[in-house]
Amino acid sequence: MNHKHNITLWFPLQLVLGLTIIVLLVSACSLPGAQSTTNTNATGLTPTSTPKQSTRTVASQPSGTGKLPSGIPLLQDEVKPLTFNLVYNDAAMEQDVAQIYTPGSSTFHQYLTPDQIVQRYALSDVQRQQVMNWLTQNGYTIDSTDAQRTSIKVHASVATIERTLHIKLNSYTIDNYQFFLQQGEPKLSGPVSSLVSSVIGLDNFAFPQFQPPFGFALHTATALSSDCSKYGTRQTLTRNKLAAAYQVAQLYQQGYQGEGMTIGVAEFGDSYNPQDLANYAACVGIAPPHVQNIDVDGHLAAGTGQGEAIMDLELIAGLAPKAQILDYQTDGQSNSFAQSMVDVFNRVAEDHKVQVLSVSYGTFGGVSENTDFKRPAWQVGTGTTTSYDGALTHVFIRPLDFVNTVEAPNGLRQVPDVAAAAYPNIAIYYKGAWVASGGTSAAAPIWAAGALLVDQALQQKGKPALGGGPEFYSLANHPGNFRPYNDITIGDNLFYSATKGWDYTTGWGSPNFNDILQLELNQ
Repeated sequence: MNHKHNITLWFPLQLVLGLTIIVLLVSACSLPGAQSTTNTNATGLTPTSTPKQSTRTVASQPSGTGKLPSGIPLLQDEVKPLTFNLVYNDAAMEQDVAQIYTPGSSTFHQYLTPDQIVQRYALSDVQRQQVMNWLTQNGYTIDSTDAQRTSIKVHASVATIERTLHIKLNSYTIDNYQFFLQQGEPKLSGPVSSLVSSVIGLDNFAFPQFQPPFGFALHTATALSSDCSKYGTRQTLTRNKLAAAYQVAQLYQQGYQGEGMTIGVAEFGDSYNPQDLANYAACVGIAPPHVQNIDVDGHLAAGTGQGEAIMDLELIAGLAPKAQILDYQTDGQSNSFAQSMVDVFNRVAEDHKVQVLSVSYGTFGGVSENTDFKRPAWQVGTGTTTSYDGALTHVFIRPLDFVNTVEAPNGLRQVPDVAAAAYPNIAIYYKGAWVASGGTSAAAPIWAAGALLVDQALQQKGKPALGGGPEFYSLANHPGNFRPYNDITIGDNLFYSATKGWDYTTGWGSPNFNDILQLELNQ
């Protein structure tokens, strides 16, 4: 997930953007669940047993690097931070998730708390201590562990890393961009290999690109001015237009605006100016937003940033005006992007405060090429088995690799799941002026805010929360008399074409949040 592509498609109201439902997964583990029926831990071992001897590959070279020039070895005494991710019992988790989303199941919609997830699927304390002992015995210094038992953060010299993982670390320079990368396959041998799933931090090639697609307003002499009379001019989409298009306004009419709810936002190295947010709220006609910044990795000082963060916050504040917003921030420098993302997710789970988390970062190409991301059993429905041949449209798996083309379905995870406004014509207040913008920076917070209001309604009526990805496929396959999505059937994103049902451009389509609520209430 090293880039953020803004995928657009023609639609009657505006262009739309597909996105993976990562923004909603928090709600799937935020409510008390049933008592655990599974006593096995992540490896199926008893706390005192010794794992069998094996060898595990714990990292791979980023696919976007292509063919690299000769690298320069890193200094042996240079210190690097790493994260050792611990094994979880994924098979048991998948079985339980399937039951949670199966109507009629004894655990239907009984979502698990973070503590329950740890008890069911994580390593035991004894097993985690085995990994920690191995690390310290082999020259690593342990910095921290997390309450979810998902990882151990360490630091060590390049010499130690190379010796224990059987690799070399080299630095490279391409187009004035300097980065380091492993040479060879990182492997762990011995008993500890069955307890560690992966190692993060062996390269810093991947990093977020802050590229929300600001439109004409920033690049013409007639840029929209900062006064409220310019809000929504030149046919830019306002908060009210978005609320009407996606049935959020119907939730307002029922009294749901986010009262008593908390929504999280993940920001990786991009700051925002609180005054821009205050001016947006004043012109939109809502009370000043309740935003609390939370430092995760380092401290991110206030500033204008690149526009990513302010768009997230303005759209969430506009569509869920009475919700509390927690802005989980990293400075973008303390750790690699991958490590920072892990840190944010762990902190959100540890805090256990938000019902929905909005993350508007990632690459969306239609189907995964990473064999670790298998196509889940719940990803079914009209269009999900549609064939795609990248050879016909010259879509290749890797940059500058003109041999291997994308083919789908290929047994791996397919994205996006759903869509929302993307074309850069949404009115955003940035750097003291009204600008037109969009992209994933808009689609993710729109979905997150709408889902939060649905969760508020469900909570008040004594119903479970909306849930995560599987629920959105269930809604699509069993819509009843409701219309949870606006199906996008025309247009493309230069690679994939929109079709009836699910497609590689917009997933199931854009949301009708009131219909989604009614479907949930009828279950």
